[in-house]
Amino acid sequence: MTTTPSLEALLRIGPFHSALRAAIRRRGLTLERLRLRLRQQDVAVALSTLSDWQQGRVRPVSPKSLRAVAVLEELLEVPPRSLLALLEHTGPSGWPDVVPGMVPGFNANDLEILSRHDRVFVDGERHASRVHAQMVVRARHDGVDRFYAHYFCDDSAETAELRQEPVRNCRLGRSTRHEAERVVVHELLFDKPLRESETWVFEFVAHDPTQLDSIEYAHGVRCFLAQSLIEVHFDPAALPVDPHVYLQDWEEEEPHRTIDLVPDHTNSVHHFETDVSVNWVGIRWRWA
Repeated sequence: MTTTPSLEALLRIGPFHSALRAAIRRRGLTLERLRLRLRQQDVAVALSTLSDWQQGRVRPVSPKSLRAVAVLEELLEVPPRSLLALLEHTGPSGWPDVVPGMVPGFNANDLEILSRHDRVFVDGERHASRVHAQMVVRARHDGVDRFYAHYFCDDSAETAELRQEPVRNCRLGRSTRHEAERVVVHELLFDKPLRESETWVFEFVAHDPTQLDSIEYAHGVRCFLAQSLIEVHFDPAALPVDPHVYLQDWEEEEPHRTIDLVPDHTNSVHHFETDVSVNWVGIRWRWA
């Protein structure tokens, strides 16, 4: 059971690829049919490109591509500049502009994230002090040799206290912080440069010693995430109330509650989701 924002909401809040996909679905057009209609307007776009746009793998940024988006707005019968405006809200990578500017050489399109599995450990003091992450990624071109782990902090957290511990198939590189935006970026270096389409599995542990009561954990999704698995393990001394799954996009003030969860015999809850295209998918809970 999931809750999907309407096309009208997606045209307001994005992300671009979700709005495009919803508009195509509402018009009942196949990508091939859409490609033919674009061609009738003297706009040539490959079928694979349309697929990449609607899946969030690639963003249209060139003048030729932006002209195609303008024609798409007409063909899909959405308000003029509604899709183009979504492209203006973020940088070419899909992240808010502050993130790429934090790390020289940052290119979020280097890697395709195929799967992310996070195990969150909440201790008896209600603190999510440790998160064990396992990721499967695929290189989009030759020479990719690193991943940028982003941590969005609570307003009262000290970003300097947050750290990443490499566990398998990676080592720690540069770390940088943006205090105003409450963002920490850690560079995780692979053991070797990858070839185009080569996959890589690596693990790391995020340590947060800030001693704040935790009420949620989420995956931030830049464009598209094929598989997302979040497990939250609660200490028997601190059991949650009302754990549930939520979805949220960047521009939304409130999340969409989707699935109610019940802790199992190990005092744990989890959520597995495929083809994630909203900006956040997470688990939230309350304390009695």
